[in-house]
Amino acid sequence: MLAAAPALATTDQNADITRQAEESSPAGNYLAGRTAAGLRDMDAAATFLESALRASPKNMELLDRTFRIVLASGDAEGAANLAERLVSMDSDNRLARLTLAVRGAKARQYQSARTHLSNSLSGPLPDVVAALVNAWSWQGSGDTARAIKAADTLQGNDLIAVFRDLHAGLILETAGKLKEAEARMGKAYAADQSLYVVVDSYARILARNGKKDEALRVYKTMAEKMTRNPRLQASIETLEQGGKLAPAVASPKDGAAEALFTFGQLASRGDSAEIGLIYLNLALYLNPEHELGLLTLADLQETIGQHDAAIAAYKRIPEKSTFHEDVALRIAINLAQSERTEEAEKQLRQLIAEDRNDVDAIVALGNLLHRAKNYKEAAETFSQAIDATAEPKKSDWSLFFARGVAYDAAKDWRRAAKDLQTSLDLDPDQAVVLNYLGYSWVDRNITVEKGLDLIKKAVELRPNDGDIVDSLGWAYYKLGRYDESTTELERAVELKPQSWEINDHLGDVYWKTDRKLEARFQWLHALSLEIDPEKRVPIERKINEGLEKIEAEQLAAKQAENAETPNP
Repeated sequence: MLAAAPALATTDQNADITRQAEESSPAGNYLAGRTAAGLRDMDAAATFLESALRASPKNMELLDRTFRIVLASGDAEGAANLAERLVSMDSDNRLARLTLAVRGAKARQYQSARTHLSNSLSGPLPDVVAALVNAWSWQGSGDTARAIKAADTLQGNDLIAVFRDLHAGLILETAGKLKEAEARMGKAYAADQSLYVVVDSYARILARNGKKDEALRVYKTMAEKMTRNPRLQASIETLEQGGKLAPAVASPKDGAAEALFTFGQLASRGDSAEIGLIYLNLALYLNPEHELGLLTLADLQETIGQHDAAIAAYKRIPEKSTFHEDVALRIAINLAQSERTEEAEKQLRQLIAEDRNDVDAIVALGNLLHRAKNYKEAAETFSQAIDATAEPKKSDWSLFFARGVAYDAAKDWRRAAKDLQTSLDLDPDQAVVLNYLGYSWVDRNITVEKGLDLIKKAVELRPNDGDIVDSLGWAYYKLGRYDESTTELERAVELKPQSWEINDHLGDVYWKTDRKLEARFQWLHALSLEIDPEKRVPIERKINEGLEKIEAEQLAAKQAENAETPNP
């Protein structure tokens, strides 16, 4: 089947959440907090859990959970206050101790920071982040030798060794020992050239040691792989124009923030979002202007569907930033996802007015128009993106695919088919294109066997994609191979049970195989799921009238739509 567009997130209503928390019982607030945390809405979770905690202030489990959620929500000062209460009840709580150590480092109370970190540095599995923050605390106290010794206590896998050498080098650089710093950062770079922080720090120390050409080589090697990093390009331009680069870390406080940021970035995945938010917010508590930290935080919030929070993080990045254009685009995209469509469209059109060849902004506007069901205008917008592109290359498959889907939704199958074929020609191994074009041919009874071949290839590429498996089942259905259709459609329902369309298709094949009671059950189930109003009527008619008449009408409509279709 053709995959539906993702649902838009609802706008966060902070005032309503606060009111609900005030009016709810402690148990209700606790349950609401857990639910909000499960949905990754950390602001709401913090509000509910803090209300529950006021009713049970000595519940250590609730205190620990509330502390973590408050920290993940970005309220580091509030989390530090909770951490004080927590360590009075559980002195070995490492995250609470780390939070208090970070607050100490922020206030330049480095001895206090080390005291809080001491428990985390003992035992067979010392905390890597705590060890690095501890090393920077020694540098903050002016003892570079102890700082390096503290960093060098880190042992473990290759990645730990990279961060050990990187931060030892950064510590030496802040101490003014540039040659020693270059040697240690050089070890980190030799071990791993994929991490931006390693490459950037090493290139900067090379340049500061008068090795501009070598620094440029390091930067340009990464630029070949990271083509869309404006900060990287800006550093290259600065060196080429004879300018100077600042050190990667300006102070011990910022060095500790860099350690926290690095591990927050590594943890910034959907399944570990909470710990990623925690480390990133601690980093930004120490260094509120850490651009990469803000970008990573916003990107993570965007990934977990917290679009208003992502917008707030993006807006903290100054306009003078080299990432400004990307930030403006991401804000517009998140405005659209949070249903602030008019604001999103206004911002995207402004970006396009400033640069008529801004393909990313044009595509974002096209997607916005498509989501608003302005299909003809969406196709015209995607045409602007295609016109702004030079000779189409493999990576441009998505532009033609997007325009083809828009033409299809606008009932212009002739143009849609041409674009979909172009997209497939540019990249024959894109499962989403294989599936869409194959399904379209099958559903319209256009060269069904060829459509089946495309779908089979898509299934080989993505065997556990419910939408694509559904397409395979539907192709078998169109060919009258009902046993094979049943097998694939039942598997598709298992892979994606909340799809009304897959359940509808399974109902059709049950009807064809004289399993009419089961067919009506599947159709009723399809109606109980999220479905566009215009899609309900044919299913309701099938339940009341049977399949044959409805199927004949649908076939006639598809045949009319196929007029002037290019031969595949």
